[in-house]
Amino acid sequence: MAKEVESEFKLLPEEAVILRNDKVGTGSSILPVRSDELVLTNQALIHIKKELFGKVKEVVRYPLVDICMSGGKPQAVLGNGDNVSGFLDVYFPYETAHFKMEWKSDAEDWIDAIIFAVTGEDVKAKREQEDFQKLMNFAESVTGTVNGMKKAFGIKSTEQVACKCSSCGASISGIEDEVVVCPFCGTSNKMRAC
Repeated sequence: MAKEVESEFKLLPEEAVILRNDKVGTGSSILPVRSDELVLTNQALIHIKKELFGKVKEVVRYPLVDICMSGGKPQAVLGNGDNVSGFLDVYFPYETAHFKMEWKSDAEDWIDAIIFAVTGEDVKAKREQEDFQKLMNFAESVTGTVNGMKKAFGIKSTEQVACKCSSCGASISGIEDEVVVCPFCGTSNKMRAC
């Protein structure tokens, strides 16, 4: 199915708007002309072309089912451009649609939304979860390094830890690497995180 050209913007039955941007340009021009509108629905990418003073000139519908796929992902990618503006390229069998947005992050958000609309995969949430895990791994490595350096320089830990008595299994707590006497059985325990 090829793109559909209409004279006005209308949603089809069972069609819902997912994302909308009213500051979109086309092509790869460096001029900051962004008077068009782009709408992503659960069925199509809709480009509302406007004249200079905002009057709708043409509405072009690109059905989502027409987007070229590669490796199970729709081909919506960052286009080449400057380091500030975002260029969104969406590949169809019949053409490549180029859209210029105000910010690169806008184009990235559109790519994530298109992938979600076509595949149901929430790549933004997945990426945020991976970034959080990397941050947690980094924090753990820094904590381990700091604790190792404290031990190397003979700086005692002030970290409270809870553990079980090695003799009777009662819960005890104290400062890491210090000896604590169990109040229940009198056994001396060197405190370690359990």
